[in-house]
Amino acid sequence: FLSRLGAVFGPYTQPSQAEYWDMWTAVRTNDGNLVVDSILQYINQRKKHRDRWVGALMSTSVPLHLIYGPLDPVNPHPEFLQLYKKVLPMSTVSVLDDHISHYPQLEDPTGFLNAYLNFINSF
Repeated sequence: FLSRLGAVFGPYTQPSQAEYWDMWTAVRTNDGNLVVDSILQYINQRKKHRDRWVGALMSTSVPLHLIYGPLDPVNPHPEFLQLYKKVLPMSTVSVLDDHISHYPQLEDPTGFLNAYLNFINSF
């Protein structure tokens, strides 16, 4: 659990042992650990449903904003960001500090909150 989860956090933003324990406890609630494999099927479904899911984002009238950690190994920089901006040019983007990875809300809560509030206050 720690090694898999730790791999998507930046090297300077690794959760503490207490935070890992809290995450594991959350996963274990109501035997959630028994359904993690089925929940993670969305990874395989991304190709199958790409047109539908991306199409929904492209056609929405709801304002979109991405808060992005450029060290994200799941959505690598700069390729992911270039594709995102090309496919969703109407979306705004906040790029956090270079050491922020896949979980910006946990790795840089203040930066994440500021980016979110700037987006919300832009209306």
